Amino acid sequence: MKNTLEFLKRFGFIIFNGTLFIFLAVMFTRAQGVEVKSSLRLIDIDQPNKAIEVLSKAVSEHPDDAILYYYIGYAQLQAGEYDLAFESFEKGLVKNDKQPLFYVGKGHVLLLKKNTTEAKSFFDRALAMSKSKNVAVLQAIARAYLSEPKFSGEALALLEKANLIEPNNAETYLLLGDAYLMQNNGGSAVSNYEWAAQYDPKNAKPHYKIGVVYLRIKDYKMAEESFLKAINIDPGYARAFKELGELSYLSKNGTQAVKYYETYLLLTEKPEKDKLRYAFFLFMARDFTKANEVFRGLVQKEDVNPITLRYFAFSLFEAGDYQQSRGLFEKYFTNTRQEFNASDYGYYGKLLTKLNEDSLASINLEKSLALDKNQAELTRLLAETQLKHKKYQKSIELYKQLIGSHEKPLSQDYYSIGRAYYFNSQYANADSSFLKLIELQPNMAVGYLWEARTKSNLDPESEKGLAKPFYEKLIEIASINPDKSKNDLIEAYSYLGYYHFLKEEMRLSKSYWMKVLALDPNHEKAKEAIKAIH
Repeated sequence: MKNTLEFLKRFGFIIFNGTLFIFLAVMFTRAQGVEVKSSLRLIDIDQPNKAIEVLSKAVSEHPDDAILYYYIGYAQLQAGEYDLAFESFEKGLVKNDKQPLFYVGKGHVLLLKKNTTEAKSFFDRALAMSKSKNVAVLQAIARAYLSEPKFSGEALALLEKANLIEPNNAETYLLLGDAYLMQNNGGSAVSNYEWAAQYDPKNAKPHYKIGVVYLRIKDYKMAEESFLKAINIDPGYARAFKELGELSYLSKNGTQAVKYYETYLLLTEKPEKDKLRYAFFLFMARDFTKANEVFRGLVQKEDVNPITLRYFAFSLFEAGDYQQSRGLFEKYFTNTRQEFNASDYGYYGKLLTKLNEDSLASINLEKSLALDKNQAELTRLLAETQLKHKKYQKSIELYKQLIGSHEKPLSQDYYSIGRAYYFNSQYANADSSFLKLIELQPNMAVGYLWEARTKSNLDPESEKGLAKPFYEKLIEIASINPDKSKNDLIEAYSYLGYYHFLKEEMRLSKSYWMKVLALDPNHEKAKEAIKAIH
């Protein structure tokens, strides 16, 4: 008797309360065993239209196999073709009006169309026909209910009943996991997915589902491990590659995100719907050439969304295609329904700076900083632009803000604010800025050069020689590569020549003027000084 029961269970029968039931009588057919199994996998790996093709061919080869119409309808549901699915279920009923799954299918379509009352009447009919003891019917109705979170309780009750009838059914555990997840019970969801994996170890889906749970609770390490298990079991499991791409994006690993997403796009049936996401990943990976190729195709669409225009403009800027980037920005900014953010104005400001349109650039940089003041790059760029256009006080304010916002300000910022103070005749402030620059960069000649110039303005007659030690240090550093620092050396030698002339140290003064002439034989001031010394 035990062997007989095992045989019956193996081929789709079950003994319940002494009664023999067939929960999917068509298990014996060739189509059910091959084409249906193949189509269900195609649906799982995000290729429902290919599943429809497989099943359509099966129908032409097995026209009397009514159950195939249920699976065609189910595949059409997954492809979003609700009306065609309903027609397929009705065709199935013409072939076999005793098959409850067709009523389930029709109810599923009606539920998706928000006709809940009529949908439930079809489900009730299917349950009555199968006496609520057909596992496939219970699973199918539960699957339909799981299309709406508010019906997760109904789904759970049906699945618990199915589990009592057949305790080792992997699909029931998968659906139980979905029901619990819909109720935000992640622990029970994972437990049921793990049971599904145990009873169907060659199925990637349970591991993918476990990954989704961990992703929801932001346990990215466990999520990644689960998705990797899924693709190790089934290298064609597209959805797992997609999620691995998203995980890599979250961890800011653009190169890896691109790699996973490229595999996903090769495997999925409709890659076009995810091309924008792929372009974002390429942008993050700084592969702007490839990103621009993808964006270029996307912006051709009549209904192109503003976000696509924005990121294409960003990517073109990064690739150095400033004119085309500007055109995209202008088109983007004409969308009055779009709420523009700090990065929009920031990127556009940077672009206009590259195009030497500094006034318009400054307006956009200021707009960006008004929305988000914590943007060091833009603050620095605006400060540089103000300095370039001799708006020294505004430049000083920006550099002070920049230096104050950093625990360890950049030496570049001390150099720039020092120059702004210098040109604004605030020599005391310039002096302290350049001394700080020298402290941070003691081996760079530029700090000594500007400190010497500042000291010269604090000692305009050179009587105190305040600039002398700084010009001497400049000479020490710049003499290593005199060709590169020719003008700076001429300035330093000229100051020292004049300083020693004032001190009546003529021999020393002449030696410095001779060094000027060695660098520039036509230097008139040096010639006059030497003539005066003689």
